[in-house]
Amino acid sequence: MSYGPDRDWLIRFCPPEQAAALTALFTVEQEVSASLRGELEHQVAHARLEWWLEELTRLVEGAARHPATRALAAAASTQRHSPPDLRSLVEHVRVDLAGVAFLSREELDQHLHAWGNSVFREVALGSGAPPAMAEQLSSRAGALVRELELLAEFSRHARAGRIYRPLGEPAEPHARWQADPLGVAEIADLEARRRSLAQQICDAASATTSASRPSLRVPLLWMGYAIERIGRAHPSALRRTLDSWRSAVTLSRGNLPRTLSR
Repeated sequence: MSYGPDRDWLIRFCPPEQAAALTALFTVEQEVSASLRGELEHQVAHARLEWWLEELTRLVEGAARHPATRALAAAASTQRHSPPDLRSLVEHVRVDLAGVAFLSREELDQHLHAWGNSVFREVALGSGAPPAMAEQLSSRAGALVRELELLAEFSRHARAGRIYRPLGEPAEPHARWQADPLGVAEIADLEARRRSLAQQICDAASATTSASRPSLRVPLLWMGYAIERIGRAHPSALRRTLDSWRSAVTLSRGNLPRTLSR
């Protein structure tokens, strides 16, 4: 089973003892996100989300039923942690399913944090770093990583009615963001936002100490992949940020793969 190139890559390069938990986490994310499949009837999609909300509540309460949630509970027990609370992931996908128009930056940030506070936070907490350090990185970087992921496929999402840019109040027409190809002004807007996100992610990683980076290996790798993915699509716009990432955050030195630089 593939979870997408970034998540598959994380599972490949994570410490072996973290692979099972990461696989289980990405299975849950994939199953919840499957409610967005276009061929599903709306009622069926909502029924899936309700079932997963109930299952993630059972996970928090220590009564998980699905193999993936049971694996997450087992991993948390091994680390002497409480079971993860991933319920905000369901809310994140529910908003996507509704095709909600984000009128303000605050509304869009709230949506992105719902993912960051579930999936990315669990990756950070499961990395073995001190909880306070993992929480700090997660709260700063999780929403940024998610937004950069969504903007990487902005037009595909926009054509499905999911526009990940603040539209103002009253909301501006969707049509200009759903055009194929996008207009010059829209392309410039998205590129500027991507550059800003990449720099903020770089800054968040640079704020970690060199001593903490080995224990934060997986979330830092994910942050680096998000920057590299955009950099491959927009090399000239992000070249300086990529160079800054590589010089400010030494992710390898025998500890982490050099794949980010290839």
